[in-house]
Order: sequence, then structure tokens, then C-alpha cells
Amino acid sequence: MKGQLKTEITLQWRQGFWLVYFVVSALYIIVLLNVPRENRMMVSLIMILTDTTMLGVLFIGALVLLEKQQAVIHSLFVTPLEPSRYIWTKTLSLTLIAVVMSILVYLPVWQFSSYSFLLLFTVAVTAGTFAMLGLGLAAGVETINQYFGIQMAVSVLFLLPVAPYLLLGQHPAFLFLPYIASLDIMLGILHPLPAWRMITDLLFIAAWAWLAFRYALYRVNKKMVYA
Repeated sequence: MKGQLKTEITLQWRQGFWLVYFVVSALYIIVLLNVPRENRMMVSLIMILTDTTMLGVLFIGALVLLEKQQAVIHSLFVTPLEPSRYIWTKTLSLTLIAVVMSILVYLPVWQFSSYSFLLLFTVAVTAGTFAMLGLGLAAGVETINQYFGIQMAVSVLFLLPVAPYLLLGQHPAFLFLPYIASLDIMLGILHPLPAWRMITDLLFIAAWAWLAFRYALYRVNKKMVYA
């Protein structure tokens, strides 16, 4: 799997994915440096959680559809490559980009502590979860327009609970919803969370990651391997 992951990262580098992330990161840093210092941390967290994690969803759709158009998919699964390895290779490579971008965006407000590792872990798992979700969606479509249409609808459903969660004072009743547990962890750097709440957040984050993997595996098997 190490060789496949290296090949995937090299491919993404050549296709300009890393360049896009670096350009976006540079733009975000410029914006952050022009934000009042007292607001920088909040803006940085919003940028990290929304854009660095969501970009993976967009890119994985483009990757899968490109492989479909180039008829690479069928040759991939003729080899001993297991669907689960295919999913993990795509997911880990895009998660790596998201983590690097998150660190860059976090630099202007860097407050290093043990909680910083929890933030990076949350970004990594959330980015991976959304990448697997995007892979599952892309497995069943044939055009980029179809993918973006479905992806936008799903994203809206995931983001809708954010408003009531924030308006109701970050009420823990919303923690089981996708995206909210990750947001709760991120905001914990501004308002420290009790241990029970961090554990609850992490359990829900892990649960959604596992569900996303099972969904991606089901869709890849059904739409790409045995189609």
C-alpha cells in the first residue's frame, strides 16, 4: 500500500492539486493577516474546517471521474488491488494535503499546545471522512456536473445543523450530527471543553469516519468493481 500511496501523491502533485492547495492557503494567510488580531483565531478555525476539509471532496470526485474517462478504473481492479486499498490510498493522500494546508492556515494564529495535536487529528479524520463520502458519491456518476450537483445537495444537508448548534450556545444535543462534533472540537481551543465532551466528540467523529468508509466500500464494489 505504501507504493500505491506514493504513486497517488505523485499523480496529485503532477496534476496540480498541491499547487491549488498552496495558492488557496496563501490567499487565506493574506486574509488572516488583515483580520483584527482578536478575531484571527475564529476566522482561521472556520477556514480550516470548511475549506481544507471540503476541498478534498471536490478533488476526489475529479480524480475518480478522470480515471473513469481514461478507463483506468477497470484496469485497476483487474490487478490484485483491493477496493479497500483503493479507498484508503485516495483518502490518505488527500488527507495529507488537507493537514498540510491546515498547518499553513493555522500559522498566523499559532498557539502551540497539546490541544494543537487534537486539532490536527480532528482535521485529518474529518477530511478523510469527507473524502470517502465524495468517493462514494463519485462512484455512481459519470459527469462532473452530476457529481457537483449531488455533492452540493449533500453538503447543504451536512451544514444546515451548524446554525442551530451555534445559535443555541453549542448545545451538546447536536454533537451526533455529521460535522458538528468536529466543529465542537475546533471551537474548544477558544472555550475549553470538559473531558466528557471531548470524548463524546471523538467517538462521533470516529463513528462517522467508519460509516463513510463502509459507504465508500459499498459504492465502489457496486458501481466500479462489479458494475
